[in-house]
Amino acid sequence: MRQSNFKILVVGAVLIAAPLAQAGAAQQPGATQQDTRPQESTAPQQGTAPQQGTTPQEGTPPQESTPPQQGTAPQTGTPPQEGTAPPVPQEGTPAQPGAAPAAPVTPLTPEQIGLQLIPPQGWQQGDPAAFTVPGQICCAWSPDNVASVVVFVQKTGQPLNPRALLDQSAEALKSGVGAEVQTSEVRDVGGMRALWLVVTAAGNGAAIDGKGTVRTTQHWVAIPRQDDVVIFLMTSPESSFPTNEATFASMLQGLQVAGTQTPEQKAAS
Repeated sequence: MRQSNFKILVVGAVLIAAPLAQAGAAQQPGATQQDTRPQESTAPQQGTAPQQGTTPQEGTPPQESTPPQQGTAPQTGTPPQEGTAPPVPQEGTPAQPGAAPAAPVTPLTPEQIGLQLIPPQGWQQGDPAAFTVPGQICCAWSPDNVASVVVFVQKTGQPLNPRALLDQSAEALKSGVGAEVQTSEVRDVGGMRALWLVVTAAGNGAAIDGKGTVRTTQHWVAIPRQDDVVIFLMTSPESSFPTNEATFASMLQGLQVAGTQTPEQKAAS
């Protein structure tokens, strides 16, 4: 039983930390995501010339454009053919070639996940659909279209220990993107024991990927309940982190979280 629980905790930590390069740090609010929303269908053009940089093979005349066959999806980077739409990637994962389009995910409301919160003062509410997170998105805000706070939830189906989740998440961030851990502790947030993790790594100010040119800081707050984890993620360029952190801290001070934790979760330190 102990070994089984350990494996589940590792999975939970990877879900939180691993997708940062693609998702968890969120794309800039308002930015256009490639191939994430269906575009209006357009009719195929006949007699189109070969794409730049390519030439027809010798001895074979250019073929006329033909409508796509049923059950196929357009390749990434090409306009959709008539009657088809680009595939929508799943949360935290790229779309698979030939995969059927997925329905857009409807953001959750704070009430649906048992939260009462005050939005970051002076920040603009962002479109949750513009963020891809490793879970179910709830809401997002930004002061400048670079820094952001996103709230989302991960369904675990069983309780995760805050301390074990913290240790595994910190290790995953260090090994995955070369993050420098600045704060790593378990503390009370919204009346529950929570993971409290601050890291800095290379990125672009709105995300960390371990190879960008802007030192970027993330503050992870994760509150595990009996069958899920509620996550608050603040991402900011390191240079403006103190100011943004003060706003984030004020938001968390007024947070109320419904639900329960197990005795083991409550005892985590």
